[in-house]
Amino acid sequence: MKKIQIGILLLSSVIFNNTAYANDQLRQSIETWSGGYPARVLNETLLNKDILNTFYINRGFEFAWFSGNTLSSQGRVLLSSIEASQREGLLPADYHSVKLQTLLNTTPRATEIAAFDILLSDAFLSLASHLQSGKVDPLTLSAEWEANRRHSNLLALLERVTNGGDVANALDSLRPKQSRYYRLKIALTKMEALSNTPWQRPLAEAAILKPNTSDSRVPIIAERLKVWGDLTGAFSGSNTSGDGEQSQIYTESLAEGVKVFQRRHGLEPDGIIGRETIKALNISPKERAQQIVVNMERWRWLAADLGDKHLLVNIAAFELKIIDHNETVFVKPVVVGRNYRKTPVFSNKIRYLVLNPTWTVPYKLAVQDKLPDIQKDPGYLNRLGIRVFRGDSPEAIDPYTIHWNEITKRNFPFRLVQGPGPQNALGQVKFMFPNPHDVYLHDTPSRELFKKAERAFSSGCIRVSDPLELAEFLLRDQGWDSDRIAASIAKGVTETVSLKTPLPIHIEYWTAWVDRQGVLNFRNDIYERDQPLWQALNKPLIRVEH
Repeated sequence: MKKIQIGILLLSSVIFNNTAYANDQLRQSIETWSGGYPARVLNETLLNKDILNTFYINRGFEFAWFSGNTLSSQGRVLLSSIEASQREGLLPADYHSVKLQTLLNTTPRATEIAAFDILLSDAFLSLASHLQSGKVDPLTLSAEWEANRRHSNLLALLERVTNGGDVANALDSLRPKQSRYYRLKIALTKMEALSNTPWQRPLAEAAILKPNTSDSRVPIIAERLKVWGDLTGAFSGSNTSGDGEQSQIYTESLAEGVKVFQRRHGLEPDGIIGRETIKALNISPKERAQQIVVNMERWRWLAADLGDKHLLVNIAAFELKIIDHNETVFVKPVVVGRNYRKTPVFSNKIRYLVLNPTWTVPYKLAVQDKLPDIQKDPGYLNRLGIRVFRGDSPEAIDPYTIHWNEITKRNFPFRLVQGPGPQNALGQVKFMFPNPHDVYLHDTPSRELFKKAERAFSSGCIRVSDPLELAEFLLRDQGWDSDRIAASIAKGVTETVSLKTPLPIHIEYWTAWVDRQGVLNFRNDIYERDQPLWQALNKPLIRVEH
């Protein structure tokens, strides 16, 4: 009995000494970083030094993820979550995955336990931050992207999790809650399953292909449509000749599959295979998976709550929607900014409408676009109903009294204002959400542009098809119908109408999404933003010292 008691005392002493040794290692690591040395353990750089300092000091330098030298069940769940992060379009390597995965197969030495504990805490903080706010700061890629990234107290979350909380639930609570994010996540899994599909040489973009003609590209087109699921059912076997070989005839049934493909890619669904359709067909599943990943990251940049009812503009889709409690209740095509005058990404609230608006030409537009036209022909101003003011003076100036050839971008002192009327650039109505970008929704006299598939023609503002319908939709609860709106416009007098309840508006840029019917859609990256974001997402954050 006495020998047993002595054994228990010796074992207790060993455990106490090992724990005390490991705790001391934690303390020494923290103090080393505080002294200005690099924050590294096991040759890996830590990304959350300040939070880790506070976290371990608050818990008296006790382990968070180990009991003795045994990894806790919470630690194992964290390791699984790190590996699963690739299903979110994130890099497990950013969360010390290579080093930490060794814990599943080997027991760390006593001298390494403290370091592994720190790595697990650092990994949790980084993964939590990326799920909540995204890995990449959008402003590092584009000055025209104003994000409303979500933030929370990650130190408090780490403390709750390591004091008996649920790791998986904690991380899941940080993901975007919108169903559109989860639909993209499902699509990513399916797309990655296709990523190794052989994709032959690019199809030639020459020669438009119409139904009932022959072309050597037809068999490859048919195969690619099958991969995408656009050629199914009655279509799937319709392009095989009698001897079992692929026919080169572009049949009507194959054209139906092409139309499905074209609709998903925002192309004219006419079944005619031209340059844009070929370009889309040449993009492989692997490239499309990358496109899905960058759009998932963009969802992580959005606020948690978009509003039960909100207006959403997707720049890349040239489309405006109003969504009311997850139901799309209003859809219209829009025209957005050219590539060199991009429509910015931001959120705000529509606060008022202006019927028969005037248009004060933005200074940049006045000196870059209007001044050269005026110098060629001062009568240009009168024809368009544009008046000239000096600075903030209310007195208009006769444009023929100005020596326009002496005016340059550097000494332009004028303000150009176009009055209401059929030639007004803003049309009959504008929808205002005051913002530093000076961007708003408005009507346009150039209605023919809405017939085009890609509609990047403006100087940054958003032109709306059928804007009076939008005005009626927004004002219908305030006693305005189409007749009242038409009567006000007919007066030719500028009238401002405030919304009793401002409507949230989100101007976004998505080149991939899955609609409520489960259809995966892609759009051209008109502002060339996808590739820089993909590169940033795939740049490892962890620097390993050798």
